[in-house]
Amino acid sequence: MNLIHYWRRIDSTLLLTVLGLGIICLLIIASATHANIPDYPGRYDFVMKQGVFLVGGICIAAGTLYFDYRKLYRLVPALYIINAVMLLIVKFAGTSALGAQRWIQIGPFTLQPSEFAKLIMIICLARLLSTNHTGFKTWKSLIPVAGMMFLPTILIFIQPDLGTSLVFAAIAFGMLYICGLRMELVKRALIALVVMFPVIWFFVLHSYQKMRILVLFNPSVDPYGSGYHVIQSKTSIGSGGFLGQGLFEGTQSQLNFLPENHTDFIFSVIGEELGFIGAIFVIFLYFVLLYRTIMISRSSGDSFGSLLACGIFSMWLFQVFINVGMTLGIMPVTGIPLPFMSYGGSALVMNLLCVGILMNIYLRRKKLMFD
Repeated sequence: MNLIHYWRRIDSTLLLTVLGLGIICLLIIASATHANIPDYPGRYDFVMKQGVFLVGGICIAAGTLYFDYRKLYRLVPALYIINAVMLLIVKFAGTSALGAQRWIQIGPFTLQPSEFAKLIMIICLARLLSTNHTGFKTWKSLIPVAGMMFLPTILIFIQPDLGTSLVFAAIAFGMLYICGLRMELVKRALIALVVMFPVIWFFVLHSYQKMRILVLFNPSVDPYGSGYHVIQSKTSIGSGGFLGQGLFEGTQSQLNFLPENHTDFIFSVIGEELGFIGAIFVIFLYFVLLYRTIMISRSSGDSFGSLLACGIFSMWLFQVFINVGMTLGIMPVTGIPLPFMSYGGSALVMNLLCVGILMNIYLRRKKLMFD
């Protein structure tokens, strides 16, 4: 098929939504990193890097249209091994920042394997779950899923990266749910989690993770430490009002009161500078993105494609919910980025790869996977 034929058959709503998020992303990153100030050192660095990753990611996503996504089914063993090796490299030879070792330095760029691990785990789980035709009614039936997730989850948790570990759990739950997960098992798991919470609190969680949970209920318990981010975030969003202070005009962001304003707390900049209207518009774009994703899952011609789309849906839904809730002070600060919006090449390219896979499923939705 030629490119024009592909263009006519793709999901244009999904494409335009992603492009809209990408444009807003560049504008907000430009504002958050002071690209409008003539004498500010390196003022274009962040927005130019993100722009390169955006264009490159779109090109990669477009290239995946020529690759039948069903071939991923046979590549699962290789992908799982590559994923484990990359995470092990991070453990023993990765670079550290902000108290965590999550990156691999490649020239001027840093690669974050844990971001790509999300997509790889979706692909691996999609193959595993697509072979199950009886549902998941007992603990024994969940052993293969737990076994597959154990190694990458542990390797990511010890970086430490609790946020990505929680994303893994959300992905698994969403995919298991549509495969007939018995909800009684979920209830028992939650009860066990409550019972085990003291052990988790004293022997598993790091001190900064404990403080983030305490800050969720009372930011003033550490107003100049863990609570500072939440306090400044809520101040930023509140000061935006209905219409916002204007692009490049947000006081909290422009005066550097808001930490991590181009990464984890970029939604706070949106709320401050674009106001309630701008924030609602961005949330609407995410709603359209998630709606099209679930529609693609439902229209897929095979269980593998349906589960791939469902896993992507679960990942995006969880990340948007947690990140936006974090900026509003109703969710703990976990370092989970906002898809297509937070600065970061690895996350952006991974999310655009997900878009490419969704387009791939949509193109081939009327074909059956197996003869």
